Amino acid sequence: MKSINLTKYLALLLAAFLSFGMLTACSDDDNGVVDPGPDPQPEEPNLAEVAQSDDNFSILVSILVDLDLVGALEGEDDLTVFAPTNAAFDEIEDAVGALSDEDLQEIVLYHITAGAILSNQLEASQDVEMVQGERTLIQSNSSGVTINGYSSVVEADIQASNGVIHAIDQVLLPTEYRVALMGPSIVEVAQDAGGFETLLTLAEQAGLVTTLQFLGPFTTFAPTDNAFENLFQNVDPATLSDEQITNVLLYHVLSGETFSTDLGPEQMVETVAGEEIYITAENGSVAVNGTSNVVTADIDAPTNGVIHVVDEVLLPNAFTPVTGVVQKNYELATLLSLVADRPDILEMLSNPNDDFTIFAPNNDAFSDVLAENPDLSESQVTQVLAYHVLAAEVLSGNLEETQTVETLGGEDIYVTVENGSVMINNSASVVTADLQGNNGAVHIIDGVLLPNAFTPITGIVAKNYNLSTLLSLVADRPDILDALSGDGEFTVFAPTNEAFEAALEAFPDLTDEQITEILTYHVLAAEVLSTDLTDGQTAETLQGEEITVSINDDGVQINNANVITVDLAGTNGVVHIIDAVILPPSYTD
Repeated sequence: MKSINLTKYLALLLAAFLSFGMLTACSDDDNGVVDPGPDPQPEEPNLAEVAQSDDNFSILVSILVDLDLVGALEGEDDLTVFAPTNAAFDEIEDAVGALSDEDLQEIVLYHITAGAILSNQLEASQDVEMVQGERTLIQSNSSGVTINGYSSVVEADIQASNGVIHAIDQVLLPTEYRVALMGPSIVEVAQDAGGFETLLTLAEQAGLVTTLQFLGPFTTFAPTDNAFENLFQNVDPATLSDEQITNVLLYHVLSGETFSTDLGPEQMVETVAGEEIYITAENGSVAVNGTSNVVTADIDAPTNGVIHVVDEVLLPNAFTPVTGVVQKNYELATLLSLVADRPDILEMLSNPNDDFTIFAPNNDAFSDVLAENPDLSESQVTQVLAYHVLAAEVLSGNLEETQTVETLGGEDIYVTVENGSVMINNSASVVTADLQGNNGAVHIIDGVLLPNAFTPITGIVAKNYNLSTLLSLVADRPDILDALSGDGEFTVFAPTNEAFEAALEAFPDLTDEQITEILTYHVLAAEVLSTDLTDGQTAETLQGEEITVSINDDGVQINNANVITVDLAGTNGVVHIIDAVILPPSYTD
C-alpha cells in the first residue's frame, strides 16, 4: 500500500507542477494561448535498427544476434556495411550450415569497413580494408557498384545515424573461405609456390593484390625474386613511384588465359598496361621481349588465370633507351643485329642523356634491300643506319603536313603526313608510331631509307615532296625516266613545285612535246657539282640548247633561276634545286 500511495502522491505532485507551469505560461501570453513548442524530432535509427526493420536482411540480422554482434552496429563510430540480402545467403545456405560461430564472425566482419562511404564518393576502383583485416576491391561505373568482381550493390545508400548500408546480392568471402569454396587465385598460387616475395610485396604497395585476386582471367608473367634482385642492381627501387611500379607490374599481365600450347612462333600481345610485349616460341622454349625466358609455364590458378614464371623483369618502353625498344621487338631483329655489330652506334643510342628518333625498318624491309644490294660495305651499312636516326625526339603528334629533317648522317629525310598516314622519303610508310623510350622514340617503317649516294638522281627527286611535280612529269615520260635512272652521269636542275605551278600558269597551252623539251633542257649529260661552276659558264643540255651560269653576290643562277639547294649527289649524277623553270632560248626569242 505504501508504494501505491507514493505513486499517487508523485502523480498528484507532477500534475500540480504542470498546472503551475501552464498558468505561468498563460499569464505571459497576451492572447492567453499556450505555445507547446516544437514537436520533438524522432531520433534517426542506427545501423542495427535499420537492418532489423528491413525484411531483406533478416538472415543477416539473425546471424548478428546469434553472434552477439548487434552492438557493433549500434556504436557511435560511423561504419559502412555491405549487407548481403536473404537471397544472397540462400545461395550459400549449405556452406553456412557447416560454419562455426568463429567462421561466421570472420565472414560478417569482412562486410564492414570503418567510416561512412556513400556511392557518390566512390572512385572507379579502390581497395577498402574491412574490419576483419583483409581488403576488398570496389569498382564503380555507370552500370553500378561491384565488390570483389562478383557481388553487386542492389540498393545503395541506406543511411543510418552511424553510417550507411549497401545491400549486395552475393556474400563476400575472406581468402580462406573463398579458396576452400572456389579455389586459389593468381595471388594465392604465387604465395604458395614461393620465390615471388618481391613481386607480391610490390603488388601490395601498388594496390594490385585485390585486382589479381578477384578480376580476370589473366595471364601473368611472374618474375622470380632473383629476377628482381638483378634488376635492382641497376635500378634503385626506392626511386620508383607507385605509379611506375604499377606500370611495370601490369606490363606483366595479359587479359585472358594464354597457355604455352596456345602460342605460335611469334606474337605481339597487348598487356593490361596498354603496351605490347613480344613473345617467341621455338623448340619448346618461350622468350618474352627477346631477353626474358619462361622457366616454368602453365601454372594454373583455378579461379582467374595462369602463371608463367620468367627469369627477367619485363620493362615497358619508358624504362629503356631506344635500343631497348628495338631489342624487344622480333620484327626489328635485323636492325638490332646491324646496330649490335657497331658498338659506337649502340653506345650512342643507349645514352639516356640524349634524345633520338629512330625510323626502324622491319625485317622484311631489310631483307628486300640487302637482297638488292648484296655488296654493301661495312661503312656503307653504317651510313644507311645513320640515315634512319634523328638527334631529337619527334613524335607523330609533332608532325606537320610536310617537313625536312636532318639525320645523324648529315643528310635530310622528307616527311609527309596525309589523312593520318606518315611517309618518309615518299617510299616508306610508318606502320607503328611513337614507341617511346627513356631517350627518344622509335617509329617502325616498312622500307629502308637510302641516302642519296645509294640512289640514282630519279630517286633523289622522288623522295623530295618539293619536287613532286617534276617527278610526275618525268614519270609520264618513260624514255626520260629510264635514261635518268640508268648508267651514265647527269646533272639535273630541278624546279620546285611552286616554280612549275608558275610556269604552267604562264604557259597553259604547252604540248606534251614542248614539256618534254623543257624537261630535257634542265638536264646535262655530265655530273657538274657546285664547285665546278664558274661565272659566265655555258653548258649544253640534253635538249640541245645551252644554259648559262651566273655567279654574283646573290648566289648562283642558271639562266633566270636561282639555285637554292646544291650537290644532291646520287649514283649517276647530281641534282641542284632551282626556284624557277628555265626555258630554252628558242622558246623566248
